[in-house]
Amino acid sequence: MTTPSVKPRLNPWDLPRTNLGKYISRRAAELQSRYLAQDATAKATLAQLRNGIRRPIGNDVLAWGAIFDGFPPELTGRSDEPNRAEVAAHAALSLFAIHMQSAREPMHLNGVGLGRAVRRLSRSPDESDPSSPVMRRFHALGTSVDLPETLHHARGLVQQLRAAGIGLDYGRLAEDFAGLQSPERADGVRLRWARDLYRLDPTPNDDNPNELKEEN
Repeated sequence: MTTPSVKPRLNPWDLPRTNLGKYISRRAAELQSRYLAQDATAKATLAQLRNGIRRPIGNDVLAWGAIFDGFPPELTGRSDEPNRAEVAAHAALSLFAIHMQSAREPMHLNGVGLGRAVRRLSRSPDESDPSSPVMRRFHALGTSVDLPETLHHARGLVQQLRAAGIGLDYGRLAEDFAGLQSPERADGVRLRWARDLYRLDPTPNDDNPNELKEEN
């Protein structure tokens, strides 16, 4: 007799709380749903986002529609320079596109913060050591001095998460990227990553992150 799987209850604190995070969650969920349904337009959009990760948002013409179509008006910049929310949205969706490349299951998962995803990735005996490639990259991410360096290390982690089939909440990641651009909030973002990494989690299906229900 098969025991039915128990869906873990999501802590509201683990979910995106800002308009930016909620928008990115909706956008990622929509794109991944269409991509997994073999929608050609979604595949093209994700390819454009992947290709633009190293370009400034103002120079990433092909990704503009994917980022700004439906973007909350209150988050839209008013100057010739992208604001923190726009930069964070571009970064998060570009990494999401990398994460979804060749995926056969959802990689945007509600409530799975970066630290928690890395914790799952590091459960392998070879990766739990502080000197392992996963932990070295995570620590380098936490000590990055600017967003480009942060994105460099985050991209490496996302590629490792993709290879292991471990998902991530991209709404929360967008909020993290916005916070890292604010000197008074950056340390709080890093503290949250550390707490997520080392937190004891009683969730029954923590070993199976894809039991979490993705946002539609």
